[in-house]
Amino acid sequence: MTTYHPHPLPLGAQATKHAAEGRPTRPITTRKEDRMAVDPSALSLVDLVSELGERGDCRHDPDLHMGPDTFESEPIAERLARQDVARQVCEDCPVWDLCLDYALRIRPSWGVWAGYLPRELAALRREVRTLPAPDLGEVA
Repeated sequence: MTTYHPHPLPLGAQATKHAAEGRPTRPITTRKEDRMAVDPSALSLVDLVSELGERGDCRHDPDLHMGPDTFESEPIAERLARQDVARQVCEDCPVWDLCLDYALRIRPSWGVWAGYLPRELAALRREVRTLPAPDLGEVA
């Protein structure tokens, strides 16, 4: 369960770097009323990308979720701190379920998607494949 923090928490090296650069920070909130009541699997990839771009909390700071430029090195401690902050942002994102569905479909190789790293998403996909199929009973 996520709790509301009235003041932004100290969130690690990346957040400190962003604050020093004058980037805005947001408090962690639980706004369940902002969540969508749409079945993600009913949306096309194009519609998912559109929703994520318009409503995802990651749109405020995409570098937080995707990391620095390819040509820029990131020390391990900073990467881990950045990923922790990104996971916290994902916790209360109004389109978390859409992001998870999108990430499971596209199989990303980097970044933080719905609070998961690519290796964790791969483990989720493997786990889902091992679940038994639901018994639907007789179909008329």
